[in-house]
Amino acid sequence: MPISLEFINIIEDISNVVDLPLIKEIVTPQNRENAKKSNFSAIILEDNSVGLIYINLSSKIKNKFKNEEFTYLKGSEPLSIIKFFNSKDLFERSLSLGVINAVSQFIFKKTNFLFDFTSDSLGLLDIKSSDIIGMVGFFPPLVKLIEKIGSKLIVIEKKEELVQKSKDWLVTLNPSKLKDCNKILITGTTVLNDTLDEVLDYCTSAEKKSVIGPTTSFLPDPLFRRGIDVIGGTYVSKSDLLAQAIHQSIRWSDSVKKYTIERKNYSSYKKLISKFST
Repeated sequence: MPISLEFINIIEDISNVVDLPLIKEIVTPQNRENAKKSNFSAIILEDNSVGLIYINLSSKIKNKFKNEEFTYLKGSEPLSIIKFFNSKDLFERSLSLGVINAVSQFIFKKTNFLFDFTSDSLGLLDIKSSDIIGMVGFFPPLVKLIEKIGSKLIVIEKKEELVQKSKDWLVTLNPSKLKDCNKILITGTTVLNDTLDEVLDYCTSAEKKSVIGPTTSFLPDPLFRRGIDVIGGTYVSKSDLLAQAIHQSIRWSDSVKKYTIERKNYSSYKKLISKFST
C-alpha cells in the first residue's frame, strides 16, 4: 500500500475514536522578495496543535502558498483535507501532510507522549569516521557535523545544479550510490513527494536509517513498518510565536524543539489511541 494511503487510513481510524479539532488557521510567509526564512507554512488546529508544511518544492508551489487565501478552510474538518494526500498535485499533498502533522501532534499531546528532546537523529546514528553516510536531500548543518567526524558522505539530490564533488563527500543524482552507505539520513520531503519507498530500495545494506526534518512530525507507524530506525521531528511549544515567525519570515527561535522517536521505543498509534477508551 502506498505510504499516502497508509497515513489517510491511520487518521480515519483515529477519527473513529476521538473527535479531531477543527482547523483554526493556516499561516503563510509574507510575500517578501528578500526573505530567507520563508520555506515553511503551518496548519494550526483549534487546540493549537501545529503541523508544519514545507512549501519550497518549487517556486510555483511556494508562490501559491504565499498568495492563496486560506480563510475558506477555517473551521474545516481535518479529514476533508487529509484525503487529498493521495493526490498527484503537490500543492494538495503539501497541505494534506501539514494537516496530518497537526493531527499527529494533537494525538501526541492528548496521550502525553514522551518525546526524546535530549537526543538528535544524527547522534542516534552513532556516526564514526569509518562510516559511509548517505544523505537524501542536502542538509548543510549536518554536512558540517559529518565533516568534523571525518566520515565519507554521499548526498543524493534531484537538483542537477547541486551536483559537486569534494575530497570527502559527493553530491550525485544517482540513488544507487546509497548501496555503498551503511548509515543513511533521509529528508521528510521523500514522504511528501512519494519517493521514500524508491529510496529505501537502495538502502538494503544500511544498518541504520533515519528520516528527519520539520515535516517529519507525524505518527511514525508507516515509516517504522518500512524499517526506518529513527524519525526526527519538530514540536511546537508556542504556536503564537511560531505563527508570527513564519508570517514575518524570521527564525523560529524558542517556539519549537526538535525531538526523536526510535522504532525500538515505540509501540503503535493504536496503542496510543487505546488510552481514549480506557
